[in-house]
Amino acid sequence: MEKMKWEISDFDALGRIGKITVNEKQLITPNLFPVIHPSNNLISTSDLMKIGAKCVFTNAYIIYQNLQIRDIILRKGLQSHLNFDGIIATDSGAFQKYMYKKSKLDIQAEDIEKFQENIGTDFAVILDEPVQPDDDYETAKKKVDITIDRAKDNINRRINDTCFWFGPIHGAKFDDLLKRSTIEMSKLDFGVYAIGGLVKSLLNYRFDLVIRTLLTVKKNIIWNKPIHMFGLGLPQFFSLAIACGCDLMDSAAYVLFAKENRYFTLSTGTRKLEELEEFPCHCPICCKYDPKELLNLEDQLRTELLAKHNLYISFSELRTIRQAIKEGNLWELVEQRIRNHPNLVTASKLIKSYLPLIESHEKLYKTHGRLYSSPESVQRPLLYRYELKLKNNYRVPKNAKFLIILPELDVKREQSPSIKKWLEELDNNSIIPRELLHITFFSNFYGIIPLELSSSFPMGQHEAIMPLNVNGVIHLNLVQKIELFFKNFSKYYSKCGILIPENFINQFNEIVEFPKKNILKKLTKMLNSRFKLQIASSCDIISLIQYFKSDE
Repeated sequence: MEKMKWEISDFDALGRIGKITVNEKQLITPNLFPVIHPSNNLISTSDLMKIGAKCVFTNAYIIYQNLQIRDIILRKGLQSHLNFDGIIATDSGAFQKYMYKKSKLDIQAEDIEKFQENIGTDFAVILDEPVQPDDDYETAKKKVDITIDRAKDNINRRINDTCFWFGPIHGAKFDDLLKRSTIEMSKLDFGVYAIGGLVKSLLNYRFDLVIRTLLTVKKNIIWNKPIHMFGLGLPQFFSLAIACGCDLMDSAAYVLFAKENRYFTLSTGTRKLEELEEFPCHCPICCKYDPKELLNLEDQLRTELLAKHNLYISFSELRTIRQAIKEGNLWELVEQRIRNHPNLVTASKLIKSYLPLIESHEKLYKTHGRLYSSPESVQRPLLYRYELKLKNNYRVPKNAKFLIILPELDVKREQSPSIKKWLEELDNNSIIPRELLHITFFSNFYGIIPLELSSSFPMGQHEAIMPLNVNGVIHLNLVQKIELFFKNFSKYYSKCGILIPENFINQFNEIVEFPKKNILKKLTKMLNSRFKLQIASSCDIISLIQYFKSDE
């Protein structure tokens, strides 16, 4: 019996690079199945392959309904009919029922599923019952139950061992139904698990519902199979969805949007062709035409060319994402892409609720330092991991009596002329024995970093923006981290001294004024009001040492 293979070679966040092998065909994940019409596609399959398609999705129900096409494909096979050498997936007709709210399809599950086996598809979808966004709970429950029952029946009916199956998961807005669907489908042997019923939410830019659904599935699914998302076709959403665990997707958005003169971009979202003076892209279409020239073309040709551009952008983004996973930079890419639309930013905030799940799969080490360049950076799993490790594993040095908090500057530790000078003053002072001084750094994203941890990854290998808004997300998150540190460790010290310099020497050997609106000034008052530990601030190291001396 043929077996589908899926080998994972790399990962970042919940995103995974893998290689699917079926019927001697291979596909690198994450990847996109462009949806094509079985007999009347606007872009030829040879052009699809040139653009980068290694797989396509077509509709077995449409083929089944057309007797002439059906007989031809049954005789010659789907691959020959489509003239496509890559992996081919087929849908059962449930999508038509979902999109057009048909109460019934004039076909039985056993018939359309057997038909998919007979035409030689690589991946087939069972005839599921998609949940509509406006379904009430009882209706959704009934559809979930029907899909699970049909999935079990499908396994008993299978006869073609070269046909592999998508197991649909439904429930969406009903968390308990979604969880049940996920767990029950996980018990059944499917090559790919596919999340359904989200196309209408995607068309309405309800990215938050989509991400919540995806993360709920990831939390409850088995981990050795790919996860597919039906209808996910907007490239600006790819990186966030993949970071949250999506491995495969299919969509006809590239051509449906083209029919409305809608042009995919990664920087400013989907744009109307009429709004553009120049193309920001360097694909073959955008290099050959400008927007006015494209608008003046005959409708079908313009749609075809625009659809090709939309696919070029989609596959380019997937290559960018796979490279980001290899480099460990997927979170950095996500934070760039979500600026494309406010709803993407809103959806990204859901990550905070799933940090334990994501952190458990985050790499221990990465080859490059981290960049924290937006408020969304506070949700990074590495920051959450540091918080956990500090709380559960860290021990204050045995002889420490006085806590010193130094500000992080433009570069870390001894690489900073000022920090190097401060450390030398502390190490060489003749007033307080060095072993009594516990030196830490104040980090805008990590909170308090003990000196002995400051060179380890990722605390010593990161660059971060300076938060300017004292009521902003970064500041509020930082206050929580500082409070947690003092709650856990303040009992080990008799005094705390915070250095707030008037100026410092930056990495270019320039004297720079330390920001007057800095969090450290408010931090002293806040900590004194909430903890018994004596806390004071000073603009120089000698004054801090004298402050500690009075306690001797």
